[in-house]
Amino acid sequence: MAEPLRLRSDVLVQTQAPAPVGLIVLQGQDRFRPWLDAETVTWVGVSRTPDATGDVLSLSVRLRDLASGSEVRFGRMLIATGAIRPIHLDGVRAIGRAFGGTTAEVFGGFPVASRFDYRAFDVAAGGRLGQSFGDVVNVGGSYLQRRSAGNMADEEVGADASFVPNHWLAAAARWSFDLTSPGTSEALASVSAQKDDVRGELFATYRSPGRILPSTSLFSVLGDIPSTLTGATARYRMFPRLEVLASGSAEFQGSVFGGQGFGRATLALDDAFDGTIGVEARRVDFGTAQWTGARILGSKPVARVFRVGTEFELVVPDHPRGRGTVWPWVLGSVGYRPAPNWDLALAFEASSGPQYKSEANVLLRASYAFQTVAR
Repeated sequence: MAEPLRLRSDVLVQTQAPAPVGLIVLQGQDRFRPWLDAETVTWVGVSRTPDATGDVLSLSVRLRDLASGSEVRFGRMLIATGAIRPIHLDGVRAIGRAFGGTTAEVFGGFPVASRFDYRAFDVAAGGRLGQSFGDVVNVGGSYLQRRSAGNMADEEVGADASFVPNHWLAAAARWSFDLTSPGTSEALASVSAQKDDVRGELFATYRSPGRILPSTSLFSVLGDIPSTLTGATARYRMFPRLEVLASGSAEFQGSVFGGQGFGRATLALDDAFDGTIGVEARRVDFGTAQWTGARILGSKPVARVFRVGTEFELVVPDHPRGRGTVWPWVLGSVGYRPAPNWDLALAFEASSGPQYKSEANVLLRASYAFQTVAR
């Protein structure tokens, strides 16, 4: 019996000063061996000199048990688990899931940001232990330790929990504590409720940048001004094809107080939501960021293989700083899918703002899914 091997390739290229850059994404799967897959993401660029440059962002192989969901991953990966800070690692990650709702996870290896040196190198290790009680409660505790040249560089513990008592109410929270410089690194909590076509959410976050950043980072020793953000979001589907979204938040950072809010309306052009038109208004007033903006966007399939889209923004700053009283931004895109395994897209972006008087970028994306036959 023949079984296909599937390899998907995505290429994204952007032309932007000072030189073009891009991403190459590869994913490999084997239906004959569904417990095995691999993926890689590579950044490539061209400098002002004729030399090209690049970096492998992720390259890993995963083995998993289909019955329990347990898995082991080897290679370069980004690990984000529980309440501890994400870490970019060259190493191994193992997750064990028991049928009683218990999950145990461990990882270890070399942080990618560090330069390997046999005399002094960084290592990191940690894990998470979690327990779920049906589909209602899920709790977990996590730990992360990083050493540099054998000395403790960072150490963090965290706790996370979620509570879903019924289909219309959900709550989640997580908290992390820095043991190196004792204090709360980050705390987040949210409560959401949904009834028919109405959904609302209340949220609050607290972040200490000096503790979230590695202790060896220059920014962590220059100063630490914790910030607290609280707000609410509401969504209402007024009609089968019309959805309205509004959100507002207040932020405290030291002696600075401010906030932002926005409202958005999205209209579907058909029952399948293949084509949409949206309008949005936004106001930001925090520190030196003070502006009012409006946005219009639309996307529509044309014929069978084409899709066109456009976005247009206007920002009116409170303090233009000699860059004009209105800052425009426009994006146009065309998608083309000539065959099920091909996906092409081209976008053009132009803008004027506080950083550049004028700027133009081109983004190209190409995807192809290979299918071979193994006997």
